[in-house]
Parts: sequence; structure tokens; C-alpha cells
Amino acid sequence: MKECIFCHHISDSAVLYRTQHFKLVFDIDPIQTGHLLLISENHYESLTQLPLPVLHELIETEAYLVELMDEGTHFHVHLIPRTKNDGFWNMVDIEQIQLPIQSLLEKLKG
Repeated sequence: MKECIFCHHISDSAVLYRTQHFKLVFDIDPIQTGHLLLISENHYESLTQLPLPVLHELIETEAYLVELMDEGTHFHVHLIPRTKNDGFWNMVDIEQIQLPIQSLLEKLKG
């Protein structure tokens, strides 16, 4: 089995927020200021594999995070078909802007 980068390369101090089934961290290769990853504690290859209680927790956690981030940002979800080594990150080129992430971090610490 291939080593999971999310299991072995994220220290507890890097976790910004945690629920029973998910942890929130900053993306190590962000496409925008405040780019976050919500990572499942268990391994799933697809969203369709999540048991309903975990799927509900995911949606509730996303809604909570959107509520915290909603100051001057716009929430949306991308569904992008991907293949291994498709070069996606090499093609992303957007203007980096300063967003009010400090207030988000303070809210997460609650």
C-alpha cells in the first residue's frame, strides 16, 4: 500500500480544527491565501464511500467553515475530473490576494 501523505506528514500542531472524522489544515501548495484542506481521518477513495453519518459531518463541517469564512469571500465547490499526474497544479495561475484569514484562525480556536 502506498504511504498516505495525509497520515504521515501532518503534525498535530499543523491541524487548525478537528472533528470526530476530519481535520483541517492549510494546503502546502495553496492556489490562494487561506487555501485549506479538510482531510478525513479514515481512508476513502471517493466521497461516495463515506458512511452517511460521516458524510453528514463533512457537510456540517463545511457549512460551519463557510460561515466563518463568509466575510468578503464567496463559497463554491469545484468538481474536477482528475487523473494521476494530470498536471493540474502546473496550470493553475490566479492572482494571490490577501484575505482576512487571521480572523478565521481566531474563530476556529473559539
